[in-house]
Amino acid sequence: MDRYQAYADTFRDERGVLPTVLRLKLDHTHHVVEESRRIAEGEGWGKNACLMGEVCALLHDTARYLQFHAFGTFRDSDSFDHAERSAEIVQQKRWLDALPEGEQCAILTAVRLHNKREVGPGLAGLEAALVHLVRDADKLDIFRVLDEAVTHGTLMRHPEIAWGLKMTGGPNPEVVEAVSKGQTVDYGAVRTFTDFVLIQVGWLNGGLRFKTAMRLAAERDVVGAREKLLKKLAPAAGHEAIERCCAAAREFLAGQIA
Repeated sequence: MDRYQAYADTFRDERGVLPTVLRLKLDHTHHVVEESRRIAEGEGWGKNACLMGEVCALLHDTARYLQFHAFGTFRDSDSFDHAERSAEIVQQKRWLDALPEGEQCAILTAVRLHNKREVGPGLAGLEAALVHLVRDADKLDIFRVLDEAVTHGTLMRHPEIAWGLKMTGGPNPEVVEAVSKGQTVDYGAVRTFTDFVLIQVGWLNGGLRFKTAMRLAAERDVVGAREKLLKKLAPAAGHEAIERCCAAAREFLAGQIA
């Protein structure tokens, strides 16, 4: 943790201040660690597996600081794959050298794959569990990040949080189609902030792996918060599509945690 914090501190400005969006990223990382712990414990994981999950969560966004510093964006398509670069930085810094080789490989795999549109069937055992743990924990906290950014006005001051997308407008039918059917979304189809929020609704319709993560999302009414926001963003003509996507997400969650 200390070495990670020291690395993040290298991106402070000449006044010794970490830019607001990078402070938000650092805060996000700490929350993802907490979410990973909640999920792992809820799933009955052993102590060592839980600790490995926390390490994966701590390291998953390591490259975000460099990404924003160099490119002024968090959009991978406009810079670099932040997950791949995060794994590279972790290896360069040799932060995992004290761990057995097998654990190092499993952690690096989780870091590399946490942002991928889909995870192939080739993973198994602890390696697969860690990958999906980080993906679920990351999503759970991204829900919080968006809610707080909207509530506190941070999003308006720092639109880069949502890739600098146009803040109003109806959803792209391609995004609606994928989300309503529980399919992954091609990020190239994301045109507006409405699409950005709909992606999160899609995560709740098959995008979470662990029942503990789904239960937490349901308890926090993540779908309801997004439906309310989406109806503010989109014109009335787009509300039926929004309701359809949110209904599909609610039905999926209810079926999984019943």
